[in-house]
Amino acid sequence: MDIFIEQLVKRKKGSKDILIWVGVLLGIAIILFLVFAMAPVLLLPVLIGLIAAAYFILSSRNIEYEYSVTNSDITIDKIINRRKRKNVLSVDAHDIEFLGKYTPKDPHAKSGAQRINASDNEKGEDAWCFTARHPQKGNVFVLFSPNEKVLTSIKPFLTRQVAIDVFGRN
Repeated sequence: MDIFIEQLVKRKKGSKDILIWVGVLLGIAIILFLVFAMAPVLLLPVLIGLIAAAYFILSSRNIEYEYSVTNSDITIDKIINRRKRKNVLSVDAHDIEFLGKYTPKDPHAKSGAQRINASDNEKGEDAWCFTARHPQKGNVFVLFSPNEKVLTSIKPFLTRQVAIDVFGRN
């Protein structure tokens, strides 16, 4: 029987998003002031262009992640403002070397692996993590926020030792 599970996770706004908002608004104010001081005739076209640019920049911070589990294949896609989809990672569950709840002091997070944060917040609070070997990216350390269905669907495809470490002897 084939397994197919999907989960959408919306990224919560964090301090980085607030800084981008403030920076965009300050940038607009400074540019409008300079245009008004030097060439007031150009104020309306510049204002329209700045509003369009601000919309594009700020809306690109609306990020969702989609976790898909198809048999042993785990795919993580990044969806930007529901208009653009980018594949972040595709990995076979057999290649997972570690899986568990994330703690900032996790020794796996400190390894030389490429770090991918696909969790619902910037800091990885209440997230799970795994390390795996990836053919193109090498060793990867992934933060993600799966629900129970996703974790349960991954379990049969993990190596025996990883499954026992995470889920116990069930």
